[in-house]
Amino acid sequence: MQEATDLSLKDLRQLGVLLPREEWGEHEMSTTVNKSAMAAIMLIGVIALLLMYFGNGKVLTFVGVGVFLVFMWQITRISLTAIEKQDRRFRETRDEIAENDD
Repeated sequence: MQEATDLSLKDLRQLGVLLPREEWGEHEMSTTVNKSAMAAIMLIGVIALLLMYFGNGKVLTFVGVGVFLVFMWQITRISLTAIEKQDRRFRETRDEIAENDD
């Protein structure tokens, strides 16, 4: 079993987890999540929960479970897409800053 390791700010910076101090506050802090898609998916999640609750263990409950699984798949897909977009945006900004420093 591995023991947890305490990482310092220096360790995190070397691993590329933290931006260099001169870049702090330089990046746009907005979400890359598609807000309309997220709202629609959340509505589907609420519908799934209502179907399961009011299904009372009958067929409607299992329809709700199916809809809930689709909800979970979609929310994961949207979240991962947003993370990839954010990562791409930070890399591009970091490359631009590096080019300007040269």
